[in-house]
Amino acid sequence: MGMKFTEDQQRVIDLRNCNILVSAAAGSGKTAVLVERIVELVSGSGCDSARAVDIDRLLIVTFTNAAAAQMRERITKALSDRVEAEPDNEHIKKQLMLIHNAKIMTIHSFCLYLIKNHFNDIGLDPDFRTADEGEMRLLKQEVLSELLEEQFALGRQEFTDCVEYFAYDGREKRLEELIERLYTFSGSYPFPEKWLRQHRMDYHVETFEEFVKTEWFAGMMQEISALLQECKEQEKAALKVCEEPDGPYFYAVALEQDQELIAGLEQELASVVQAASEPEQSVASAERDSSVAKDAFEALAARVQGISYARMAPKKDDSVSAEKRELVKAMRERVKSLLGTLSEKYFVSGPKQWLAECRQADAALCELVDLALLFGERLTEKKREKNLLDFEDMEHLALQILLKEDENGQMVPSDTALEYREQFAEILIDEYQDSNLVQEFLLQSISGEDDGRFNRFMVGDVKQSIYKFRLARPELFLEKFATYQKEDGSCVRVDLKQNFRSRHEVTDCVNDLFLQLMHRELGGVEYDADAALYPAAQFPEADGAAADALEKGVALGGEEKQGSAVPVSTACEASIARSPYEPELCIAAISGEKGEDPKELEAKMIAGKIREIVGKLPVRDSESGQLRPARYQDIVILLRTTSGWDETFKKILEENAIPVFVTSKTGYFAATEVQTVLNFLRVLNNPLQEIPLFGVLKSVLFGFGDAQLATLRALDETGKRCLYDCVKLAAGEGESGEGSVGYGSGSNGADASLREKCCSFLSFLNRYREYAVYLPIHKLMEQFLEETGYLYTVSALPGGVQRRINVEMLLTRAESFEKTSYSGLFHFIRYMEQLEKYDIDYGETGASDENADVVRIMSIHKSKGLEFPVCFVSGLSKRFNRQDSVAPVLMDMDLGLAIDWVDPTARIRHTTLKKNVLARKLNADSMGEELRVLYVALTRAEEKLILTGTCKEDKLPQEDATQGAYGYSALRLQEASSYYDLVLPAWQSVGRRLQICTQEELLQAELVRASLGYNSRQKLFEEAGKEPEAAELALCERLQKPYAHENLAGLFVKTTVSELKKEGMQEEAAEGLELFPEEEVVPYLPQFVREQEETVSGTTRGSAYHRLLEIFPFERQETWTAEKIRTVIEEYKADRRLSEEYAAAINVYKIRAFLQTPLAARMAKAARSNRLHREQPFVLGLSANRLNTDFPEDETVLIQGIIDVYLEEEDGIVLADYKTDLVKDPKELILRYRVQLDYYEEALVRLTGKCVKEKLIYSFGLEQEITL
Repeated sequence: MGMKFTEDQQRVIDLRNCNILVSAAAGSGKTAVLVERIVELVSGSGCDSARAVDIDRLLIVTFTNAAAAQMRERITKALSDRVEAEPDNEHIKKQLMLIHNAKIMTIHSFCLYLIKNHFNDIGLDPDFRTADEGEMRLLKQEVLSELLEEQFALGRQEFTDCVEYFAYDGREKRLEELIERLYTFSGSYPFPEKWLRQHRMDYHVETFEEFVKTEWFAGMMQEISALLQECKEQEKAALKVCEEPDGPYFYAVALEQDQELIAGLEQELASVVQAASEPEQSVASAERDSSVAKDAFEALAARVQGISYARMAPKKDDSVSAEKRELVKAMRERVKSLLGTLSEKYFVSGPKQWLAECRQADAALCELVDLALLFGERLTEKKREKNLLDFEDMEHLALQILLKEDENGQMVPSDTALEYREQFAEILIDEYQDSNLVQEFLLQSISGEDDGRFNRFMVGDVKQSIYKFRLARPELFLEKFATYQKEDGSCVRVDLKQNFRSRHEVTDCVNDLFLQLMHRELGGVEYDADAALYPAAQFPEADGAAADALEKGVALGGEEKQGSAVPVSTACEASIARSPYEPELCIAAISGEKGEDPKELEAKMIAGKIREIVGKLPVRDSESGQLRPARYQDIVILLRTTSGWDETFKKILEENAIPVFVTSKTGYFAATEVQTVLNFLRVLNNPLQEIPLFGVLKSVLFGFGDAQLATLRALDETGKRCLYDCVKLAAGEGESGEGSVGYGSGSNGADASLREKCCSFLSFLNRYREYAVYLPIHKLMEQFLEETGYLYTVSALPGGVQRRINVEMLLTRAESFEKTSYSGLFHFIRYMEQLEKYDIDYGETGASDENADVVRIMSIHKSKGLEFPVCFVSGLSKRFNRQDSVAPVLMDMDLGLAIDWVDPTARIRHTTLKKNVLARKLNADSMGEELRVLYVALTRAEEKLILTGTCKEDKLPQEDATQGAYGYSALRLQEASSYYDLVLPAWQSVGRRLQICTQEELLQAELVRASLGYNSRQKLFEEAGKEPEAAELALCERLQKPYAHENLAGLFVKTTVSELKKEGMQEEAAEGLELFPEEEVVPYLPQFVREQEETVSGTTRGSAYHRLLEIFPFERQETWTAEKIRTVIEEYKADRRLSEEYAAAINVYKIRAFLQTPLAARMAKAARSNRLHREQPFVLGLSANRLNTDFPEDETVLIQGIIDVYLEEEDGIVLADYKTDLVKDPKELILRYRVQLDYYEEALVRLTGKCVKEKLIYSFGLEQEITL
């Protein structure tokens, strides 16, 4: 309503009754358009109001939960604006009420919705639980270990051969990894078992006729054709240089002969392709592999292997440019290299050897696929036993609900899917370029396309498809992009090309680069007029002074160079004009002598550029829309991956007094404070682990110095003792430790200080090993942190706020672990190790808020969907990760599986023909992904774009056009090893400036800054000697005045619910006659800690009851008799979760009475679905005057307490509290404890965001439930 849309945007909003694909370039306003379309659909504006639909009849699919929440918020606001404009419009008011039930969700949330509503269709227990990643890692490892152990026991020859084939170096773990990778990869296909069985026979090829009919043979032919085309283009370009006025004309003869040679190869290749497509037998059928295709291929192989090159004339002519002479030589050498690669990869061996390799690889691959299928079956069984689902299950179970197999074996929509077709008037999919095949099948099954009702709306930008590692299929978008028409029809494509984000300097730069780099042959996208960015953002004009501020030299002292090639467009010429917003490419030159870390050098260069920008570069303020000087918070540094880079950059920037914040998905487990706590837990589990024990002893917790640790090691005279034995020896315990009643009985060479430390450590360790037997992990950690004061310790260190958050996050992980099907210290350590091993990292939890004035460092993936006034795209010189193309098993959704040929006996292996083909395809796909990632990075910038990298001094770019003058083929792009290799020649070829900074220049700039800092400090010292001014005197006077609010001296910062209850209700605490009085529950104290023997008190007995109910197995489906309760108590006593004293204090008949109540039944049901919460601590902030009217309203008091139990039910929360007071009338308990439970209710509402529908007290004295 308030926003003016472009013609294309308005068309997207108004189109109806058709499938729509919106190709929305970066910054084209797709979210605003999508929201407006939804509002128009539900409000009826812009079309016949009778065609308006209710919003709960739309399915709106987003990529993330955050995006879904933002979408819901935007739609709600837009509808609220409509209601304000049309207060009598009842239909729009209705939509505002329905918005809370609208299906605005991720694909996984929609799948979960389907499963919860149709679990009976797939035979699923409705009490299932979603497993977290750590639990799934443990479960997969467990299933894999059991599976391989079973297979080894069976001793099948096929399995033994498979182990020898894939774990030829004795690394059996590799086989586990391959099985899991294969299983996971197949999960991105709608029917994974079908895909695996289909490609199980990929190497089952018996004749050459079968060989040439494979998809990968066709792929090989295409690759050879592309390679010959590249050679032909290279020779043509070289001849063009020879024909120039000062070109090496005498090389033309040899080049022309090369062209004839390549033409002959192309003719032979055409013969192979033709023969392969129409095979004819050339001899009797008994000679099955003597086909026309084989003959043609052997003729091609003979010609490739027999290549000979004409000698280039060595003529001397002073009129010939030496540079052009070398350029032509380099071009011809590249042709030779390409043809050499062709020969090595495809023509070293012949069809006979290929078929032999296929036969050997066939058996190994079949067994590997069978193991992956068996692993999938076993894993599914385990998950069903534990009633677990993971995210992958959700998609495939949803498919089972929506699809069924017909009599012809084809998958067709189920009755359920047809019902949803009727329910959903339109399906809108955001970020469609990141969908996979499973999601495509899901959404297609509930769309009306099969019935002639076109109601799918898909929006995205295939140039920003950067989730290949999550097995996204940009091909789905590309297929529709190629087939949907721009004109109105049943399937329409609309391109949104105008960019409302960036200045024209940024969009011109992006266009200049990607017109050269992004082609259909590499990643499927052609960067043409339809894909280019068209600037449409409006920015205020910068005044002359601001522009001049950035023109006063280069602060780093860097040298500027300009490429010699002619710009490709007038837009580029305009951007090259000296504008403060002109994009920059800055290269830090690495000296071979000093060997400084390239990352540090690049970070220092970036620090200098940031100082040039902050306070000087005018940028648009997001709120006022006017120009203001740039701040740190306007700047982001984007990296392909933050791992190994972010800490270096952060350190250097902070050394340069630049505030910085790292937004990272990695680094959590590497944090010292996290490792210290984890190491202590490892030592608790097994103190014989050397490295964790060393880390714990050396940590701030126990403070062993290097000399003391060396002394401990020196006690090991035999060389056979572990560190733990040395600690015990130093503490005075004997070698075996047996028979010792304490520590400190002997020195064994350790001095008194070391002996005391060792005794203290062992005492502490043994005490916590006892706690670990019965305390839940998070309680154990809380006790450890409280006793050691470790949270306070890390808070006092540099970066203390961040460190404290990291440790607290570890507590959160412990609580998450306790919700899994695993328990105990051993499994928790494995759980955390699996999270670390498989990079299921959580990043160091951010201690910075959105508005903090800091420079942000983040990965390019993390930045997707964001925008920043000033954007550094850094780490350009980092080499690409090509691991996917060199793995033991290559996987591709279309071409299938490829493996090496291995001779286990001789311990040799080499790449099979199919693996060569697949590796080239994966490399091409990977490079296409890298180009799209680079596009995402460059399009984050609103006003200023700076690219940075490093290069060795002897390889700095020169002022020539050797690499970029003749364009970029897909093959040449695949040869790039980093973004630097891609960007630099493209940058130079359009005449854009470079800035090169040497180490010496950066050092000089540092010295200048240090000098300026010294002068600033001197000025401060001089100011300190002056007489105090009036303002300072006034401040001192104010500080000496008495405090004006003495009446608040009694205002407490924190109190407990029990204290408030006592003050407000004056509750009675008489000793109970039949049971025991209600007292505060206290933790169990071992008998030897107490000063003297005590009799069992009411307090201890109450603690015992609370402890038992905290750990009682409510999830068991039992009829609880007194005998069964005694058995449980004995089990707990045996594993030390319940002390003997507590066990003796419990009356099993009282417990039995409680377990027969409706409350206990509800608790049992909640426990089975992981919705029962016991002994929940909380801290509640309240206004002080709620507790005492004398206190001010703006002061906050913290109320802490522990909720005995609450359970989540579908329509709200049930809160319960155990009471042991001896009373005759339930009303007494209500009168005493209503205030207490009201506080509990308020805390739960804030904690969970859900309403408390019921508050109960269970009285053990009355054996009765009491409803408040």
